[in-house]
Amino acid sequence: MDDGSTDRSAALCDVLAEDHTNVRAVHHEVNLGRSYAIRTGFQQAKGDIVIIMDADRQYEPKQIPLFLSKIDEGFDAVTGWRRERTDTFIRRFISKTYNRFIIRSKFGLQIKDQNSGFKAFRREKAMSMGFDPEGYKGLHRFILPLAALNGMKIAEVPIVHYDRPSGKSYIKFYTVPFITLGDFSKFKKDHREEIMTLKKKR
Repeated sequence: MDDGSTDRSAALCDVLAEDHTNVRAVHHEVNLGRSYAIRTGFQQAKGDIVIIMDADRQYEPKQIPLFLSKIDEGFDAVTGWRRERTDTFIRRFISKTYNRFIIRSKFGLQIKDQNSGFKAFRREKAMSMGFDPEGYKGLHRFILPLAALNGMKIAEVPIVHYDRPSGKSYIKFYTVPFITLGDFSKFKKDHREEIMTLKKKR
């Protein structure tokens, strides 16, 4: 899934699709952001399991079987935990704060790394959970809470995390917290009843 970025990943996807009959390349003409790319991936995937993995080479494709094993155990969503994360201190600090005070405290999810770019979903479940990025700056930051609100069983597996070999992240540490809080406010409003039901089940 090419999200319309300018890092040559679109051309590489096309080459892979030409060389392998079991590969399809799907393109966004303009960069709509990560959340829209995820939604299109859910919609265009053909298999029973959908794997989300960034193309910046910070993740290890050889670890995909770890995710599939958890799916086989009966989980609907599996997220990677970057146990030894290679990002900068400020990004790790923001992520740790977010996971502690929003993911675990507000939603009761025992997840250490919601924003890992390496995840697996049962496609049928992913399609039915209402992942609609319209009106959000980054709904992908709430994809696991959304899954939980829809009754999906979630597991977390430790994964390796490499230094970014090239390019740079679009994430700005001085804007992301405010964007996330804005999306959090909208998410709570959009899913008020489901959140109340989840809290009652704790």
